[in-house]
Amino acid sequence: MKKMRLHIYIVLGVFLVGFILGTFLDLKLTEAIFSKGNGFGIFMSAVGTIPGYMILAMLGGGFLALAMHKDYKVGYKVVLYVLTVACAGCAIFFTGREFFGENGFYNPDIKWVGYFIVLPIAIGCTFLGYWITKKSNTPYIWLIYAILAFCIFMALVPGVTLLKSIFHRPRYRELVSGGFIEFHPWYDRCSNYKDYIALGFSKEEFKSFPSGHAGASAVFMLATIALPLLDKKYEKITLPLFYGGFAWCLFVSFTRILVGAHFLSDVSMGGILTSLFMLIANEAIIYSNKKLKFVEE
Repeated sequence: MKKMRLHIYIVLGVFLVGFILGTFLDLKLTEAIFSKGNGFGIFMSAVGTIPGYMILAMLGGGFLALAMHKDYKVGYKVVLYVLTVACAGCAIFFTGREFFGENGFYNPDIKWVGYFIVLPIAIGCTFLGYWITKKSNTPYIWLIYAILAFCIFMALVPGVTLLKSIFHRPRYRELVSGGFIEFHPWYDRCSNYKDYIALGFSKEEFKSFPSGHAGASAVFMLATIALPLLDKKYEKITLPLFYGGFAWCLFVSFTRILVGAHFLSDVSMGGILTSLFMLIANEAIIYSNKKLKFVEE
């Protein structure tokens, strides 16, 4: 876990640089690469969050494996079953709504189909989490999962959602659609967004800052830090998976700018939020290990 500190700082540093550049160059950069209705960009909008949110499904499978432990008390089992449903349910809900929602292949008449598309993926990831947990001999594994689940929740729900509700930054794609809405830097709150909504604009078009897609795609990195704790054999693949998740996050972030859904500062802040909670999770697990010794350093 201590070895991961440097790599988390590297990722956090990249996002911070992107955020600073975006503060000054957001509009120019987006104008340079914007491709209205880009099919590949829309496809990535629909599927980009799947790896990140499916980590929740895996955590759900882990909680399920723990809930089926014969020595646990009934009250403890009930809590674990609730966590199982909550994690798997969130994975299906947040990924399923993107397929035919306003950020994906927009079609409100068949929006519900997206949930059925991701359902088998979520079931597979839940089973994988169940299998990994059953194979692991790590004591206090429930604490590791609880720390991960808490940090993922804090990064994506209060972090991203709260900031979106404060700034109400217009998306670039809405700026260019009719030239009616003005560009707002991330620090310039769009206080009159309700006036635009009253004119027929969608609330979704005022949720540019920060990027939920970037934050969610970075969750995959957050989960990899715990792999060596589950089994020593995962140590060799932890860093490749970590940087693979980083590359995926950058790719998803680029496509979000490409289709005019976000600016550079938006996606950078989404990555920053998840990276900060990744660091918190890492330090919390290190501290817990010192106290409980569930793995040998």
